[in-house]
Amino acid sequence: MSLTASGIAAGIVLFNLTAGIGTVASAVLGLFVLVMLYFTLASAFSSDWSGREEAAATNATGTEPSDD
Repeated sequence: MSLTASGIAAGIVLFNLTAGIGTVASAVLGLFVLVMLYFTLASAFSSDWSGREEAAATNATGTEPSDD
């Protein structure tokens, strides 16, 4: 039992803070990439999201009446 406890304690003491921060940053970056991939695929394959680009483009082309 003391061998296991001393091994765990040695693992905690030898923890490298830079490696820990790098691991957390890599996990967050991976999660961000997965979310962006989800949004990309959802907009490409979902029938609810299709056509929104065209609607936004037609509204932005100046459909308001001019004051001329």
